[in-house]
Amino acid sequence: MPKAEDLILFGLLLKTHGVEGQLVLKLDIFSEDELEKKEPVFIEIDGIPVPFFIKDFRFISDDAAIIRLVEVDSSTQASEFINCRVFIPWKEVAEQEPGGNINYEDLKGFRIIDQQHGDAGILQEVVDYSENTLMVIDFNDRELLVPFHENIIRSIDFDKGIIEISAPEGLFDLYL
Repeated sequence: MPKAEDLILFGLLLKTHGVEGQLVLKLDIFSEDELEKKEPVFIEIDGIPVPFFIKDFRFISDDAAIIRLVEVDSSTQASEFINCRVFIPWKEVAEQEPGGNINYEDLKGFRIIDQQHGDAGILQEVVDYSENTLMVIDFNDRELLVPFHENIIRSIDFDKGIIEISAPEGLFDLYL
């Protein structure tokens, strides 16, 4: 059983759906793989993360799904989970494809390491400018903008708080 600090918020159970125990899950982070892995999710009950397996699910939007938990077979049982937060282990998110759909807020404060230049500073925020997602990095007291893209991000280590990148050639020269 993972400790609370080993978990990341996955979403919130908003309401029941139907009569067979389904719930609407508002996703905080999104990756189709997360629900398909058949690994347990952890539902916070009285402040304690309790493991549950997902029996089935279907997406109803980019950030919501209808799920059914194993051993929850009625709307009465499901109603006990309304407004409960759902967590997954950090490692599940770390195994996503770089640049996958993750909660950018959770990356604030991560150290950025470039494969060629080494320590590039601390991630201040991730911003989305009309389909161009950028990392804002504090680089030698200057604001460095680096695309948050799968071709640049090599790995995200949630345990160490490090994002390894391979910045485009000449990018750091613009800031020196």
